[in-house]
Amino acid sequence: METAYQKVKVHNELEWCQVTDLATKERIEKILLKNRVSYFVKWEKPKFFSNDKFGTCIFCVNQLQKEIADEALHDLEEEIKDNIKFVNRKVDKTFY
Repeated sequence: METAYQKVKVHNELEWCQVTDLATKERIEKILLKNRVSYFVKWEKPKFFSNDKFGTCIFCVNQLQKEIADEALHDLEEEIKDNIKFVNRKVDKTFY
């Protein structure tokens, strides 16, 4: 017997911010885990002729937890905040 919940697909993820520095990425991950914010990471590979070896890391969070994530990053130092670019757009791909 099939349940009614199997056909429901919910897409409420936001591309919240993007980072191009590995140390900043790890710092954001620790803060999100400490504040129990659900997230996933998307990677954009660097361009072919780019000197950047890290690429771009995009943090995606649930829309309902966006405010909690924003408040969690509020206490970061200014030098780390300069490495973060806030995107705040809906994820356009379906992952399942």
